[in-house]
Amino acid sequence: MRETTRHISPLQYAILETTAFMGIGIFGYPRELVQQAGHDALWGFLLDWAAAYFGVWLLLKVAYIDPRETLLGMARRIWPGPVYWVFGLLDAALHVTLPVIALAQFTFVIGTFFLPDTPVLTIEVVMIGMAVYIAWWELPPLARTVQVIDIPVMAVSVALLALMTPHLHNFYAIRPSVDLHLVPIGRGALKTFYIFVGFEAIPIFWPYVRVEDQPRARRYIYWALTLSGSFYTAIYIATLASESPWYLIHLEWPSVSALRLINITGLLIDKLGLLIAVFWGMLSLFFISLRLWAVTHVLVPMFRRRGLGWYRGIVVGLGALVLGLAHRLPNVESVDRWTARIVPVILLFIFLYPTAFVITAAFRKRRQSTHPGAPADGR
Repeated sequence: MRETTRHISPLQYAILETTAFMGIGIFGYPRELVQQAGHDALWGFLLDWAAAYFGVWLLLKVAYIDPRETLLGMARRIWPGPVYWVFGLLDAALHVTLPVIALAQFTFVIGTFFLPDTPVLTIEVVMIGMAVYIAWWELPPLARTVQVIDIPVMAVSVALLALMTPHLHNFYAIRPSVDLHLVPIGRGALKTFYIFVGFEAIPIFWPYVRVEDQPRARRYIYWALTLSGSFYTAIYIATLASESPWYLIHLEWPSVSALRLINITGLLIDKLGLLIAVFWGMLSLFFISLRLWAVTHVLVPMFRRRGLGWYRGIVVGLGALVLGLAHRLPNVESVDRWTARIVPVILLFIFLYPTAFVITAAFRKRRQSTHPGAPADGR
């Protein structure tokens, strides 16, 4: 495909990976965690964070099988045709499902706090239109756009969380329990893992990093995961310490509600915390754009189509599909219910397929070394 430049920098790669999971679930976190785990909630979050590190390690193993090949290109080479097609279709379905959830969540947040009289469809169309336009120019321009916006957004978000300090009166709520209850912790971690779902895009973006830059990109992605996990920790502390756990579990968007407590006299906007919904909306917008790009780069090699025209046509079609599916979710409860059902499936997929991928690649490599004349695809 024609691009303005063929590569992205290690920093851009790390920012893309961060945006690939921070655009979903940030508005509802940590309600489900507290509902399920109670005073053990912090342990549930730490379990999610540890699982994310393990998942990143696994997916980097996949990326290093062939650093210059795309994920679907490697899958076509090491797996037989039917397995390859099943994998590709499952991967495409995953990348379609995530932006549907992100679009529905952000639409309901905007409708709740900003535009209650605006038709939901209007907000969704504007959001999808912007996402398609951002994804229109392929990955390197998309990466530069995300880099320019995301760094200031995260800086402002951290500053707003710091302004929450005078409102943190319920510090008892953030003290982790020493009487651990493993089942509630596991259930809470499972229901909250959506805040890290999305890092499975690591192998898809990997070929766009120059081979000589890939060791640095590997370090950067771990740093990005550390910083994003620290950011989630700050949201957890600010939300629980400003709102009692009992009150928090009854809120639709607890983190945004907590930030509404910020009131700086003299500014044009008194409730400065409301701006965070707009800033985090940018994360949701980029998240949707990255998903449109990712699923397009799953479908294009599967159907052996090339050219910028095919890419843009699929992006537009996928945008319409995401819009139609998101609009069928009538309320916040339906979004939560769908998320609760789909996250375990996604979690199973993104941990099982890299394991199978690495094992299969190692088996084929050993077979080729033992039988030098055997074809590369094993057929």
